[in-house]
Amino acid sequence: MNKEFCTYNQALALKELGFDEPSFKAYDSKGVLQKCTSDYWDISSLNRINEATTSNLKVLAPTFSQCFKFFREKYSLVHEISWSKYKGGSEFDYDIFSLVLPTDDELGDEDDIASDKSMETYDSLVEKDFKHKSSETYEEAELACLIKLIEICKNK
Repeated sequence: MNKEFCTYNQALALKELGFDEPSFKAYDSKGVLQKCTSDYWDISSLNRINEATTSNLKVLAPTFSQCFKFFREKYSLVHEISWSKYKGGSEFDYDIFSLVLPTDDELGDEDDIASDKSMETYDSLVEKDFKHKSSETYEEAELACLIKLIEICKNK
């Protein structure tokens, strides 16, 4: 079940980016995943527990589903993890897309569109180097995608 939660480092990065949704688990200051002692934990309950005990819970531990929902709702970024047909179909890769459409100025005028000006810049926010992004399992691709989402948002 612990594989459903992002890692300690990703949880810290998400906290910096503003993640504060209730979670079923939290990490302590040593990076150890702790079970929730009630229905869920939120920022205020972590603070109350830390004041009352020596547990020193540091950061909420979101599930991957919560992470991707956070990026979709707060940063208008969505992802797609796909099975790669390259190398016999044994690998997965990901793409990240912005839900914010480009402006007319960014797209250019009709002459640019007629001259087959590439829209690839707006199609995906990640590089198209599949060797760099390929993973052997869906879960590895999901983790790599989450790391890239964090990187994109930190660099904005």
